[in-house]
Amino acid sequence: MTGPLPEVRWPADQPKHPLDYWLSPELARVSPPEAPSRLRELADAQGTLAAAWSGAIAGGPVLVGAAALIAALPGSIAWVIVLVLAGTGLTAAGLLSWKRVRRTLPDTSRTLATRGPGNARGGIMMVCVLDAISGAILATTVPSAVANGTIGAVIGSFLLFTAILTACILVPSTVMGRSRQAFRRRLHTDPVLRQAVEADLATWRDPYGNASYGPL
Repeated sequence: MTGPLPEVRWPADQPKHPLDYWLSPELARVSPPEAPSRLRELADAQGTLAAAWSGAIAGGPVLVGAAALIAALPGSIAWVIVLVLAGTGLTAAGLLSWKRVRRTLPDTSRTLATRGPGNARGGIMMVCVLDAISGAILATTVPSAVANGTIGAVIGSFLLFTAILTACILVPSTVMGRSRQAFRRRLHTDPVLRQAVEADLATWRDPYGNASYGPL
């Protein structure tokens, strides 16, 4: 016989629980993933911001790869320099912002809209579908490309398009899909983030009802 399941919602005058109580994986497992809580709100908002910056991090190497393809064209040195500098700057800015976002609490009063898939599986499916469409279109140019000796450009274009899809869709969706697990892990390893969440726990009250602070 199994014991009673822990409660996941409490009255407004509930006694406060420590953060470790709300971080319990067992408590999260007995709560529906769609059930609202303050910790989930924080994790999802932070994950959305981190996903956006992860796309920037991945986009930098894509721009450098595009520069490598363009370098084969005559008179393209200016574009190569611009793309390399832009790619390097994009990755650097993404890394700095990604680290900052993951160590601070997001402003949950601002609505963050997302249009892409919210997990790695959805990202893989979308990339595969778009890749298949682009591959079918490029396949029609293969005979003439072989005759003209430009098949390398066709293959390079397809690989570049795949890299763009990966950076813009797959990487962010993977980060978003693991936002809650990553948030829990960082709360156990990052003292700065944990201190911020504990301060929020001490003062937060549900403005719309009596939702609990957790689970995550």
